Amino acid sequence: MTSAATVRRCPSLSQRTSPAFTMTAATKILAITSSSFLLIFSFTALQADAFTAISSPKTSTSHHHNHHCHVKPALKLHATTTTTSSTTLSTRIPINESYPGLQKVHTNPDIYIISHFLSPTACNDLISRARLKGTQRSPVAYAGWTDDIKDLLGLAASGPVSWGAILGAWYEAQGDESANAVLNLVLHALRNYSVLLVVAGILIAGYTKVRADGLQELRTSTSTTLDDLSDSGGGGDGSGVKEFVLRSADLFGPPPSLSSDDDILSSPVSYFEAPTVINYEKDQALAPHYDANRSASVEDANRGGQTLSTLLVYLNDVERGGTTKFGKLPAITSSTNDDNNNNDEEDIIQRQVIGDPNLNIIPRKGDALLFFPADKYGRFDERTEHEGCPAVDEKWIARIWKHEGRVPPPFGLSDECIREYC
Repeated sequence: MTSAATVRRCPSLSQRTSPAFTMTAATKILAITSSSFLLIFSFTALQADAFTAISSPKTSTSHHHNHHCHVKPALKLHATTTTTSSTTLSTRIPINESYPGLQKVHTNPDIYIISHFLSPTACNDLISRARLKGTQRSPVAYAGWTDDIKDLLGLAASGPVSWGAILGAWYEAQGDESANAVLNLVLHALRNYSVLLVVAGILIAGYTKVRADGLQELRTSTSTTLDDLSDSGGGGDGSGVKEFVLRSADLFGPPPSLSSDDDILSSPVSYFEAPTVINYEKDQALAPHYDANRSASVEDANRGGQTLSTLLVYLNDVERGGTTKFGKLPAITSSTNDDNNNNDEEDIIQRQVIGDPNLNIIPRKGDALLFFPADKYGRFDERTEHEGCPAVDEKWIARIWKHEGRVPPPFGLSDECIREYC
């Protein structure tokens, strides 16, 4: 087949069909193709090695946002959904199964309600401390951004960048009949590939930034983090923060046996992020999201690694709106729950939104909601996607995330605080 480029280079038909010219064209095509694909292969291999190195499991890792010396809660929203089959997940982390008021509302994944987890006094104190400190717009963390950049860059490198480099080199080589024509062709391809890859990287970075900014609109609540466990500061009797932390420690129990002699690591509190208090006013909501991060080993390496458990406590009764909905899990019925006695089962059914086909929990002051965004090995569980439905009446909740590893300050509690109060 005769190309337009070939016609321009050759004044006669006899020259277009000459063996010498055919060999030169084939050599150039082979040189462009082989050099470009060699470059693509090398880039892909280097890219894989680099991400394997930085994605290796950490022994002490975690997530979120910091304000002053306190942690600002961060939502881990996944702009790209990863499918995780339940058959590949291991068991969740262990808890105290005999904890008072513990009721299972769903099995595999396990979800619990804990009645009267915090006293009314503790609930009021947490709200009072949050108001005194002041709340700010709850930030959103774009979880999985490193994987998204890696995937997009790899796609660009093996697709438009490589073919752009090949076509550009071919166009630039037209009319070059020198002895170094093939070498020049290869150099053109390599140069074009490098330039186009840089341009693609800039565009992908810009796209990721715009995407991250857009996620903020999915969360409209305000929040603050409380890391002062002393009795002073709340204007009430005792510390609701301390009660929340200590009761959470009792629920999770001591961590598995460790080789370290560090007394801090012997306390489950060292694996907690500092308690966060979140406020939803009328019409404020939290879009469907995940608390775990499929890229936790990289993105949350400085704050405890993967989130293994979420513990939410409702700090006030909410008559209208503000429910917590698990959009991928069915509502509990008497036929689907065999883990509680009849009285507990009836209470659990009444705690749900009537008529909703999904598990949708109504807030009740002092009660806790416990679930596990990842298994005990940190593998992401997409089934725990949940949302905070729009509030009609004002809603207050407190949250503790338990991580794989030690959560250092300012994201977690200080060593001094743990030793003194825990």
